[in-house]
Amino acid sequence: MAQQSRISTDRFGNAYQLVGCKDKKGNGFSQGYIELGGKLYKIEPSVATKEGVEFWVKVTAVKKQTRASSM
Repeated sequence: MAQQSRISTDRFGNAYQLVGCKDKKGNGFSQGYIELGGKLYKIEPSVATKEGVEFWVKVTAVKKQTRASSM
């Protein structure tokens, strides 16, 4: 499910992590997963209708699923 990513440091010394996202629903907005502090989160942007807001970003804690081995 989640791809293992590493934490990097920018030129100002701030930690960051890149998140690869895909538009799996075909609605023009991509979604992705990030792991922070050993916890997995799903990131989903969506269109906003509120004045002054372009879009919302929903961050949901996701329970990790164990992978079954194929032996």
